[in-house]
Amino acid sequence: MSDFSGIRATARRNRDGGARARSARLPLGLATVLACLAAAVAPGVGRAEDPHAATPAPATPAVPEALRSPPPRLSGPIAAARPRPRLTWLADPESGRALGGYDPVAYFLFGRPEPGDSERQLDWGGTTWLFVDEGTRAAFREAPEAYAPLFGGHCAFAVAQGRPAEGSPQFFLIHRQRLLLFADAVSRAAFLLDPDRRLAEAERRWPDLLADLP
Repeated sequence: MSDFSGIRATARRNRDGGARARSARLPLGLATVLACLAAAVAPGVGRAEDPHAATPAPATPAVPEALRSPPPRLSGPIAAARPRPRLTWLADPESGRALGGYDPVAYFLFGRPEPGDSERQLDWGGTTWLFVDEGTRAAFREAPEAYAPLFGGHCAFAVAQGRPAEGSPQFFLIHRQRLLLFADAVSRAAFLLDPDRRLAEAERRWPDLLADLP
């Protein structure tokens, strides 16, 4: 009986001691919980990332001042609306000679077309020109723009109408000290009805016609 009483007393002491121990450890556990809560609320270290949280947008890089201003406007040949082709003079398709081989100076000197000599020729404007003698060749060499026909050898009346028809060396006119060619006698006669107005109209239209030539 005494043994049983001793066992029961021992159990009571152990139970009371365990309760006191749990009571002593409670403030420590509560402190741990509070510490965890504080870490969760505080930003930065120790906070778990929310997988559903929106990712902040990256900062937009600063644009240099030089790139904010509009680019400079180009000028010169690169910015030309359309290239101007090199001036080509009508030439005989077989021989490649300007005016079909007629001397351009002879129109002014003799008042008629004169065939040039193949031994007296001169290359100018991408075309070969023939001359009746050394005098006319020398004159052309010194001032080719003055003797070469206007509008690249095209019919002056057709150019005034806005169409680049081919002129013939047989139908010509010296007007205002310039050589004009015509497709035929009818075109020449129509031009002579009002030569100054026709010439002014041809000169106005020629740059656009020239730009469209192949």
